[in-house]
Amino acid sequence: MDEAGPRIGRKSVGVDDALASAFHALVERHWSAVLRFLFGMTGHVHDTEDLAQETFLKAWQSRSSFRPGSNERAWLLRIAGNAYFDLRRRRQRRPAEPLVSEPVQSERHPAEALEAAERASLLRAAVAELSEVSRLVFQLRAVEELSYREIGEIAGLTEETARWHMGQARRKLLLKLERI
Repeated sequence: MDEAGPRIGRKSVGVDDALASAFHALVERHWSAVLRFLFGMTGHVHDTEDLAQETFLKAWQSRSSFRPGSNERAWLLRIAGNAYFDLRRRRQRRPAEPLVSEPVQSERHPAEALEAAERASLLRAAVAELSEVSRLVFQLRAVEELSYREIGEIAGLTEETARWHMGQARRKLLLKLERI
């Protein structure tokens, strides 16, 4: 028997299975939140999917850094935010535009679907004009509904600074969308 538990054939039973099961449950609980957050930051489906996979891979590799009792979603969104900023830095050195793909719309009347798609496109464009920090704070607060304390921890800001960025984001978005 080794540290991971007894082996049956090539499969390990015990600690490895328990860790894998717990991590699988973590992925199931937070996959959608990570995707929403990353799509809000990137606006690109393929980047979102790649970054989500990278996020969970990094989470698995750094699982020992997770403090039991702390917010799993905030921990994962911090990893996702770091993965996003790493991607941005890589692209600044070597700019390349990915293909743009829109999320699949639900079945609606064509006029309603077109209007909703247009509104969503205008909102995405307005959000894209925010500074990266304001966009990060906006996504974490408006979409993921995290507290300002959690946002501050993820973004490396004070709680007050996170509130300020959210206020700036709201003002800029309201002004931009008001003109349309």
